[in-house]
Amino acid sequence: GLRGMGRVGPDGTVSASYDEDSKEQKAHMQQHTDAGDFCGFVQHHTPDTTPTYVASGSNTNLCPAICAQAGIDTVSDALVVKASTVPGGGWKLEVEGNGNDDIGALNNTIFDGLVLATHDASLAASTVKFIANAEAEASQSAEISEADAAAGGSIQDRLNHLGDDLQSLRDDGRLPLFTWSGRFDNEFSQSIPFDGASVPGSHTVQFLAREASKPGRVKQEQDTTKEDAIWTAVSTSAFAADVLKRLGSTREASEEASQIMSDEVSALLASAASANEIGMNAGDGKSKSPVYQPRDASAVRWASALTSKTLGLKEDSVTLAPWRLAICGDFIREQDAHETPFEAAALSGLEAGERVASFFAQQE
Repeated sequence: GLRGMGRVGPDGTVSASYDEDSKEQKAHMQQHTDAGDFCGFVQHHTPDTTPTYVASGSNTNLCPAICAQAGIDTVSDALVVKASTVPGGGWKLEVEGNGNDDIGALNNTIFDGLVLATHDASLAASTVKFIANAEAEASQSAEISEADAAAGGSIQDRLNHLGDDLQSLRDDGRLPLFTWSGRFDNEFSQSIPFDGASVPGSHTVQFLAREASKPGRVKQEQDTTKEDAIWTAVSTSAFAADVLKRLGSTREASEEASQIMSDEVSALLASAASANEIGMNAGDGKSKSPVYQPRDASAVRWASALTSKTLGLKEDSVTLAPWRLAICGDFIREQDAHETPFEAAALSGLEAGERVASFFAQQE
């Protein structure tokens, strides 16, 4: 069962209908995948009213391109491992990276405000905990009234509770995935009757895409020496969790995931190609498409890919105004508030940015 821009039916025909399944069938499909429709790909595929976007070049270009449009400087290949407040106000970052001058500058800069926009809530958790501990130390060293001490203790309790909730999201609220890519014979690839498809019937793969169908990827997709076409796939989280449980975050885990996903993708694409040939050659009665094994296949582990639970808030972001801190991500608002994870993350970031800007606007 492939669902996407084309659907392979039980009789081998390919159609473009997505609403044929009964509720029972859909419930069964969802047992095999995370939602039965990866990130709402099928549900929201209405090109006339809702265009589909993709990062031009590669996914690593997305955030830098957005920041460039807003005139925001970016530092690539850097990892923020800690954020802490400094006496008198402001933030200091501990950044790890490739040792260039930009990394050194970041480690020696005091920032007026901080927006934590990550899919991993652990940095937000440790940052909030740092604030709670700093407040506790300040209360112990200062001469304050019992009433002020009680109020300070209440704030510390709330901060610690928020920090615990954020850490629990990292420990128990994320689902892993493997992303796969491989090259297939170009002639075989051209026989596939779709550019992208959700796969609700597979235990292993939940989404397939032809790389050349993405704007800005055509030149990258072709290797003229091999005349191959690149396809990408996303695993189910259940499959990824099983591999990682057995093998851990190791090279062996990625290699096993790559082999199993290669076999599954090959079979799925061959089935789609065969159905397309049968549909175009009615009466033929059998498949003419062999199962091709991909070349240069590999799988990359994404340990914290999808959100399985959130803080359940009614707002899209968390802001702590006294410290000029905002936390955003797809893990903030109640689970079903937005249609897709991307929408949840984008609206969360937008609200967080506007709130932080308001801190400085009030100051002016």
